[in-house]
Amino acid sequence: MQKIGKTMLLMLFVLFLTTHAVAANSLMVSPEMELMAGVLSQTSWIEQHGPMGSGNEYFRALQEFVADYQDHQAVSLAEQFTKKGFTYDAPPAFICHLGPLPDLELAYEYSDYLLGRAGGRERLEEFRMALIDLAAEADFLSFYAAWEPYLEDNLAPYLEKFRLELVEGWLSDFFGWSPAGFRLIMTPSMFPGGGYGASVTDSAGDSVAFQIIRENGSSEGPPEFPAGVSLENLAVHELGHAFVNPSLEAYPKRTNQLRALFWPVRKTMAEQAYGSMSTFLNEQVIRAMEVLAARELFSAEIGGIVLENHESRGFYLTRYVVEQLEYYQVNRDLYPTFREFVPYLFDQLELYQKKNSTWQARFFGRFLR
Repeated sequence: MQKIGKTMLLMLFVLFLTTHAVAANSLMVSPEMELMAGVLSQTSWIEQHGPMGSGNEYFRALQEFVADYQDHQAVSLAEQFTKKGFTYDAPPAFICHLGPLPDLELAYEYSDYLLGRAGGRERLEEFRMALIDLAAEADFLSFYAAWEPYLEDNLAPYLEKFRLELVEGWLSDFFGWSPAGFRLIMTPSMFPGGGYGASVTDSAGDSVAFQIIRENGSSEGPPEFPAGVSLENLAVHELGHAFVNPSLEAYPKRTNQLRALFWPVRKTMAEQAYGSMSTFLNEQVIRAMEVLAARELFSAEIGGIVLENHESRGFYLTRYVVEQLEYYQVNRDLYPTFREFVPYLFDQLELYQKKNSTWQARFFGRFLR
């Protein structure tokens, strides 16, 4: 009975969003991201990150097109990267640092995070040059141009129903500042439904937030994406990384001192590709922030569903962090921005660890990264 009630509630809010939507012109498909997806479709990446069946009709055409170049250096390098763990958000984040085809110039300097995932700047540059060569040899832009009208038509319903300005405004108000830009990229050839977040730093030192939205992975016809409440909640999460990650990562020593909190869920987190204390903490804070956003943007009931979902996936600190963020919200005179609140948040997490962590977690946690 409870599940039926929640399902009906979500359906009602999808209907609400359908009739109260603002067009989101920043929602787009990126030929550069599609080039990367086509290359990855020829590697072992697709074994773990592929569609449930043969994939949507556009993906099948892309995969077939790039298959003629499976011996190209770009594919070989992509396979090497995949085997060394350059997976999940890393390839899309790499593309977010680059300019448009055909040149794929380095538009934003590679982040330390990306350099660490790739194993150095030289490796990324070698991959970038290989992608440029493949795109030219295959005339990839002509392939993409032939499919572009189809993709634009497919994207149109999502543009109509997505309240991007509302999401952007809420995030900027909550954190106390705005990135230099928000960019949302739909990826009809990356799976399954969900997203990746990435941020880059421009020449002025300002951040640009990217959200990469994956196709649901079950369609063998037109591409299908999350919509309504699901899409807006996903946007809150992925764009939230541009605010939360740099704010927390400014305190690496304090993060490492909380490793006892990571110990009880280390295996569950590793299965979700959150294999370090830093990534776990980023995700934990973002998911607590999601609960507050869901309450304010949708309803208290939707916020409860979001909370239960995160707790079921091992984010056991969500309620506690929500309480800290509620304190932040009512004390903005003390903490005008989230950055200024972060030291207090670390204080509270340290207190929680002292009161609740077992001696085993405190001892063995020291050996986690």
